Parts: sequence; C-alpha cells; structure tokens
Amino acid sequence: MASRVSALRGLVRLLIVAVCTTNTQAFAPGAFVGQKTRWSSSIATKLPPPPRRNWSSSISSSISPSLYGSRHRQESLKPRIEAYAKKTMTINTARAALDTALQSSLSSSEASDSSRPKFLATLDRRTVTAYLSAAAFCLLDVIFRRALASANISFPSSLAGCGFLFAALLALPKKVSKKVFDMLNPGAGVLAKWLPVFFVPSLVTLPLAPSMGAATELLKVGVVIVGGFFFTLLTTAWSVVAIRKVVSSNDAMPKSSGTREMVQETQADSKDIGESVKDIAQDAVTVVTDASDTFAEERDIAPKAFSDELFYSLLALTAAGGVGSAATILLGVSSVAQPATALFLLSTTLSSFVFGARLPKRLTKIVHPLVTCTAMTWLTATAFATVTGQSFRSMLKSYRTGSLALTTTGAGDLLLFLLGPAVVSLAISMYDRRQLMRENLSEVGTAVSVSTLGGLFGTALAVRLLGIANPSLRLSLLSRNITSPLAMAIAGILGADLSLAVSMVVVTGLIGANFGASILDAFGINDAVARGLGIGAAAHGLGTAAFVNEKDAFPFAAIGMALTASAATVAVSIPLLKRMLLQIALGW
Repeated sequence: MASRVSALRGLVRLLIVAVCTTNTQAFAPGAFVGQKTRWSSSIATKLPPPPRRNWSSSISSSISPSLYGSRHRQESLKPRIEAYAKKTMTINTARAALDTALQSSLSSSEASDSSRPKFLATLDRRTVTAYLSAAAFCLLDVIFRRALASANISFPSSLAGCGFLFAALLALPKKVSKKVFDMLNPGAGVLAKWLPVFFVPSLVTLPLAPSMGAATELLKVGVVIVGGFFFTLLTTAWSVVAIRKVVSSNDAMPKSSGTREMVQETQADSKDIGESVKDIAQDAVTVVTDASDTFAEERDIAPKAFSDELFYSLLALTAAGGVGSAATILLGVSSVAQPATALFLLSTTLSSFVFGARLPKRLTKIVHPLVTCTAMTWLTATAFATVTGQSFRSMLKSYRTGSLALTTTGAGDLLLFLLGPAVVSLAISMYDRRQLMRENLSEVGTAVSVSTLGGLFGTALAVRLLGIANPSLRLSLLSRNITSPLAMAIAGILGADLSLAVSMVVVTGLIGANFGASILDAFGINDAVARGLGIGAAAHGLGTAAFVNEKDAFPFAAIGMALTASAATVAVSIPLLKRMLLQIALGW
C-alpha cells in the first residue's frame, strides 16, 4: 500500500507541473512591470512542459482497481476522492491566490508606472462600496433601535439586529443569501477594522468615572480580572476537550460485524488518498507563501495596518481642526465652537489610533493601539485645554456629551454610535462560519454555555467573596470577558459604569493577547478547537486577534467571541437571570 500511495503522489505532483507550466508566461520575468524575481525564473526554467491534463479526472482514472481490491470499492471511493479534492485548495486556486498576493504587493509599492492609476481607480471603487455597505449596517441599527423603543422593549437593538440578520441569511434561498452576504461583507470588514477605536471614548473619559478606592480595592480588582481570565480560559477549553472525547468515542463505535473490516479498509484507503491531495495543497500554499515573501523582500515592502495616505490625511485634518477650533473658542464664536472641537478631537482619536496600529508588531504586543490612542488623546486634550484656557475635565466632558445633535455632539458620541452597527455586522462573521458551527455544534454549544454562565455567575461570586466595596465596580467586572460593544450593553442593563466596564474588558483582552497562547501551551491544551473557543470566550476580540496565525484555531476564536458575547447579553436581559446575578454580586 505504501508504494502505491507513493506512486500516486508522484503522479499527482506531475500533474502540478502540468498545471503550473501552462501559465509560465504569467510568472515570467517582466510580467509585473518589468520586475524580475528569483522564484518566477526558477519556475519558468526548471519545470518541463508535460501535456495539459485535467488533474482531478487524472487522479480518478490513473488509480488501478487493485489499489482498492475491487472495481466496486473503486467506484464507492470516487465520491470520497472528489470530496477531498473539493475541500482542498486546487492548483488553480493557488495560482489565483498567488496572482492576488503579487498584485497587492506591487500596488503597495511606491513605483510610478502605468498600472498604478488603474489600480487606484479599482481601489477607490472598492472603498466606496465598502463604506456604503457599512452605512447599510448603520441604517439597520437605527431601524431596530427605533422599533424596539416604540415597542417599549428593553433589549439591545444592535443585538436584535444581529440576530435578525443572521436568521434571515439562514432562511433565505442560498442564491439570495449569497448576494446579500457579498453586498454586506465589505462593510463588515470596514467596521471590524475600526472596531477597537469605537470604545476608545469610554477609556478617554475614564478619569470622570467614580474612584475605585484604595490600593487594596485595586488589588482585589486585579485578582478578579487575572483569576477570572484563567478560570474562563481553562474551564472553556477543558470542557471542549472533554466533549470532543465523548463525541470521538461515539463515532468510534464498531460497525456491524459483516461490514466492519471492509469499512476500515475503505477508510484507510480514503485517508491515504486524502493525505496525497492535502500534500498537493500544502505544496501550492508553500509556493504562494514563498513567492509572496520573496517579492516583498525584493521590493522592500513593510506591511502596515493602515496606508500612509490615510495616516497623513488624518494628521493634516487634526492640525487644521486644532487651529480652527482654537480660533473659534478664542474669538468667542460659540455657535460653532463645539462642532469644531468635536471634529478636532475625532480626527485626533482616529489619527492616534492609526499611529498606534502602524507601530511594529513586537511593540503593539506590549502596548496595544488602544493604549496609545487613549494616551495621545489625553495629551492632545491637555495641550488644547492649556491653549484655550479650559480645564482637562471640561475637555473630557465635551468629548462625550451624550447627544448626537449637530451643535452639541462630541467626538466620543460619534464613535460610540458606530458600536451598534459593528455589533449588527457580527451576523456576517457568524454566517460566514456557519459550516464550522454546524460541524462542531456540540463543542460550540458547550463552550458558549460554560463561558457565559461561568463568566457571569463565577465573577459575581468572586466580587462578593472578595468584598469589593464599590457596588458599581462590582457590576462593572461582570462583563470582563465580553467584547466591548456588548460589554457596554450589559453594563447599561445592570446599571454599571460604562467607562469602568470597558477598562476591565481592555485589561482582560491585553492579558489574553499577550499570554493566552502560552497559558494554553503550559496546560497542555493543543486541540485547535479547544484553544480557539477558549481564547475567544476568555479574551474576546483582542485575544482572538492574537490567534490569527493559528489557522485552525482562529475561526473558532471568532465564533467563541461572538456567541459568548451574544449569549451573555441575552442572559442578563432575562429578568430572572438578571435578578439572580445582582443578588449574588451585591448580596441583596
């Protein structure tokens, strides 16, 4: 069997050569604006041009019936072979991904050539489409907000919109759902990219929040945050590991004695063929990765979260806004002073966030862009208050006024408004991963139940046992492991301080982003599903982003983050559970 599988792999790799060499001209030197690359010349010169063949049909036709034992078994295994082929990246897909990576790398360079204006025109169209899609989420959020308000329903409108959109995508015909998904997906990407900056206002106005108390109180808060992170991370991951063992043992139950041996042999043969196809896919991915890295090295391209054009445009807007708003205050033009100041502080927040996100990755692992953004906004507000003769606290009060009226709104109010659409857009992320959720329904359900109930009621018990004196501080800690948009919704439902609640969430996320993977490794949790669901449930968005390089775990981290936050918000919206939670936390 080993020799036959080896022969099969050799045949399939020969087919890789056939497919790759049919388009060697696309990778020839000079194909991309005259830039010669090491990898393209090696492909063009070293690979012979065998005849072009259909690789998937060649796999099926080239395998002799003896490999399966009978023609009947060969026919029965053909669907399995085709399923593996469909689920695995084909060579054409790899080549398309390579083309995309190369074009992206080329467009990021500063070379001035004839292809750049065309690319920029395409980029502008995509940007406009993305922001129009994001505006659609804003409209949905406003519609649900007004509908729930008119019906006197006390429930987060953004979460209601998220649930409705997700259910609608599942219920609609597949073709219609795909069109809706394709239309809204760019906007969801925009909102996800800017999501962290939407809860910066709660951090900026943190000095206005009630005092946490003495140093002992701060120590108790630290114990709850760190201990709670360990508790949620490990209990969620271990519960997933346990349920996977149960499910695996059930799947491993013996078949009927008459067919058991044949089924085992069939599965073994299918596994060998699947491994061959997976090897091909891995080879293709390696080609794409190596070629993209080589091209980036030759062009000296450094990946950046945001473009130079955006960063310098925001800086220019900040400088102009600062001069204009200072002039309106000093000249006594009160009618436009607040809108001008709001525009100035908004551009300050956005530019400082972009600056923090563009810092080297080794630095952002230590100092998150949220911290950089908050600190720079404080410094700018202090300097502006000094120039205009105001106090720092008055600047923070104007930063977030609690109104969206044009003449009275603040920069923080505009950013907080976008939290609702960002929550609605989570429906797109969940729909995109619906197959993963369906295939791992028991694991996902277990993780969400453990992290939601354990996180809420376990934290409530901890703050009561530790005797934290400030009731608002106790309630602000209950949403420590919930992603910030919904943590703020939970804080509003429970009557906690929003700024304190968000600060607890950010600290928890920073712990997960920096130490989550190491903690899971230390406890021997290597299962990708358990790792992803654990970190997503324990450290929300910041922890999820830190797992982007763990390709198998990352999707489950996103699922765990979204579903845990949604389930926790629904739980505290139920009067009975809310009353029980408050009784445990406050000792009523």
